[in-house]
Amino acid sequence: MSVTARRIMSLIITVFMIAGMVLILPACDIVDIVKDKVIDPYQEPVSKQELARLIIGAISRKSDVSDSYSQIPDKQLDGISYSVFNEYVSILRDLSADYGEVESFRFLDDEDKHSYIDKLLKSSGRERVPEAYGDIDVVALVYKENQDKREFDSSCKFLISEDANGTAYLCKEMVVETIAAHNYLEHYFTMLENNNTDGLFALLSPLYDANIYINTVITAKAKYISEYYMLKVRSTRGEYIYDEVTPFLVHVTIPKVLDDDGESLTSHEVTLYVHDNGNYAIEDKIPWYLDSTGIGVYDSSGNPQRIQGVTLNENKLEALFGKPMFTRVTAMSAEEKAATGKTFDIRAFYNGIIITIYGDQDASGKWFGEVGGMRIYNDSYSIDGHIAPGMNQTELLLIYPMLDEEDYTFTFASGKDSFRVNFEFDDNNNISNIKIAKEKK
Repeated sequence: MSVTARRIMSLIITVFMIAGMVLILPACDIVDIVKDKVIDPYQEPVSKQELARLIIGAISRKSDVSDSYSQIPDKQLDGISYSVFNEYVSILRDLSADYGEVESFRFLDDEDKHSYIDKLLKSSGRERVPEAYGDIDVVALVYKENQDKREFDSSCKFLISEDANGTAYLCKEMVVETIAAHNYLEHYFTMLENNNTDGLFALLSPLYDANIYINTVITAKAKYISEYYMLKVRSTRGEYIYDEVTPFLVHVTIPKVLDDDGESLTSHEVTLYVHDNGNYAIEDKIPWYLDSTGIGVYDSSGNPQRIQGVTLNENKLEALFGKPMFTRVTAMSAEEKAATGKTFDIRAFYNGIIITIYGDQDASGKWFGEVGGMRIYNDSYSIDGHIAPGMNQTELLLIYPMLDEEDYTFTFASGKDSFRVNFEFDDNNNISNIKIAKEKK
């Protein structure tokens, strides 16, 4: 029997098998069988360019999904079912729609491709592309609005694999992992939209180290994030912009979010990273706002030490803190003088706190000036009356649940000045130093 005859016979047998199945299967199964194309073992593979064209056709027009799927040889689908293919191109269609009308496409050259892949790997903390993905090519869609530009950042992109024989295919593992990452982030947004803090807790819990982030900390985070979205986000879900959807990371821009002033609008970015072990990490940097307008320094008896934003001299400082263990006075450099408007950097060392004064000296050699910074290094002093060195990181997060998202630093205003607070920790995750520094204007 010739090759042609065998192909015809194979297709006839397959058609009769499907016809028999149709008679006994329910309607939903019939649709799945009809959609999943007839497998022709002798079908020649299409070129890389043609495979990209078929996928883009399904991305561009929802009505072409079935035709595109049926024209891709089975070998080049890597076992991807119609339903999975349809979900994948639907995600890419939503991404592409924000860029405009598709005019054509191009494969990134080696330099651009390696740059793009390296960026994805570095961002997600990976060293290499999984072997299961094969050799990757990157397809960038070109739009009528930017067809003359070489920048490929402003376009929808997707990945095509090549096997050892140079045959292009759509890798099933890569497609499934892309869909899973996208859907995980969608689920996160759904929990926020519904103000479902219990569901949000379940999503956030696996992302954090249980030794530091106890359940009450994660619950506090979930409530804070949920409140932020409820009070600040002005975009509807349909306005969220997915501008990168890959198996390595998914990036979303929320275009309309109230700024710190509560009046003007800004944008907000959220990224989901997929690590080598398959674990997800959501980067959603929520601005952290102090409940009070400032931070106070207190002694061990709970007495406030009002030294920020006021002019001090040796007598005033001694009345508050007693005699220092020693004082170091250093002449400022010309650059420091220009920045502070002062002449000397004065460090007064006490048990538990070191105070830096930017000041001058009078004719008798006595100094006066304003606080430039402090370092609290034991529990003789605290901020807000209860946060002191020795406190565990977990306890701190119960008070300031989003402080870790800001690398344990924040700013506050005191009079006409702004100060930055930074927490440092020892090997046991206890606060070792609290640094407060005046910000340069």
